[in-house]
Amino acid sequence: MRDATSSEVHAGVAAADAALARIFEIGRSRDGVVTPDLIATGTGFVEKAVQQAGIREWLEIVWRFDDATHQHCLLVAGLAAGFARSLGLRSADCQRLTQAAVLHDVGKARIPSHILNKPGPLSPEERAIMNQHPVHGHRMLLGTGFCEEMLAVVRSHHECLDGSGYPDGLKSAQILDLVRLVSICDIYGALIERRPYKTPLSAERAYAILEGMIGKLDGDLVRAFRPFAALADTAQPEAAA
Repeated sequence: MRDATSSEVHAGVAAADAALARIFEIGRSRDGVVTPDLIATGTGFVEKAVQQAGIREWLEIVWRFDDATHQHCLLVAGLAAGFARSLGLRSADCQRLTQAAVLHDVGKARIPSHILNKPGPLSPEERAIMNQHPVHGHRMLLGTGFCEEMLAVVRSHHECLDGSGYPDGLKSAQILDLVRLVSICDIYGALIERRPYKTPLSAERAYAILEGMIGKLDGDLVRAFRPFAALADTAQPEAAA
């Protein structure tokens, strides 16, 4: 049973990554259109794999990918799929949340590769360029059939409830629930993911940072995320150092 489940998770990761690769290819070439059908195919596999194998095995497989941007998108998509199920959301809402998570960083297709793939901290100038990815992503998807909520996730996943986020400095009620959910998964994913230049945090330490961001993040959702965060802990020895 374990082998069959692992095979299904590998298939889910591969299918989702193939959809991501096509999306980023379209974004980089500026030819073609990213359509809802394209993203729906990949995210269906994400939801099924996370449901059958659990978030921990999904993360272990995703972390074997070399492309950091793809790895992050898949990681956040898995977290979103699992978090949605833990909240008891309807199937349609789970699908929408997972799709939004896969798409959230699509604008990075328009970021120069030497900045996107830099193996270390960005300079202030490079950070300013990187911070334009939500605007690029929103522009890529506008008018291509995605609903307003999905477009809002792509543009606003770095916004904060206190108005300190970017690119629009939105506050409180201006930030949709779907955006708030993806933002939590995005930040948590960045804290626990593995990079050559950073030590991944344990689930406990990563959640403590999320908890410290209440006020910027939705407090009720952060607290609801706590039991799910524990499930996503892959217990890396270096993470506890």
